[in-house]
Amino acid sequence: MLSWARPAALAALMLVTACASAPPARSARGFDRMPVGSRVENPGVTFATWTPDDYRYRIGPGDELAVRFLLNPDLNASVLVGPDGRGVFPLVSGQGVAGMTPEQAAAALTRAYGSVLRNPQVETLITSYGSSQIYVSGEVREPGIKPLKGQISVAQAVVAAGGFQETARTGKVVVLRQRPGDPRLLMRTVDVRAALKGADGGDFPILPGDLIFVPRSAIAEVNLFIRQYVTGALPFSFNYSINRGRTY
Repeated sequence: MLSWARPAALAALMLVTACASAPPARSARGFDRMPVGSRVENPGVTFATWTPDDYRYRIGPGDELAVRFLLNPDLNASVLVGPDGRGVFPLVSGQGVAGMTPEQAAAALTRAYGSVLRNPQVETLITSYGSSQIYVSGEVREPGIKPLKGQISVAQAVVAAGGFQETARTGKVVVLRQRPGDPRLLMRTVDVRAALKGADGGDFPILPGDLIFVPRSAIAEVNLFIRQYVTGALPFSFNYSINRGRTY
């Protein structure tokens, strides 16, 4: 994820974590009634609505671009996008391309080259990615930063993180993404349990910088509730584990 996106994403992750581990009486405000693929309105956080472009990779600092001129091949170049989101292109110098899809960058460069070339036709391709990693957290066996090689789905990202813990809510895996220039996060949930069984769980390809969070199961929340509120208040011993039940 780009450096400007990390603080907001991590803040939202803390909010999601709080909602996921809350007692049952409060968890209904979070994910219990949320359909797969929907956006969620939580107190203090407004999530943006997904658009088709949000499923496509956007250029970021550290990416290397291949710029091709159909009518002026002598200007073909490889351009590295700097930390400020700008690349140094032949004849037109610094141009901001971060946050654009390759097609949007090609259109912007075609306009820029229109001032120095007659009928410029520019094609832009990404040849290497400056941030090829994702973040997996929550109820997985090996949480942390994971390298992203090629195109993988949310279910495959969970597998790359060692798979689910027994306390995982496998049907409500959260994906957080941020759109450039928008302080609001994009959020979707995926039924990974269904996807791993070959059914349609709303799974989709993830992109570099995505944050995948696996919340606690409802049974794990009951267990936490009992340990925090019941055993701490009532004079008896609770010796068996609710986690032996089915997780979902």
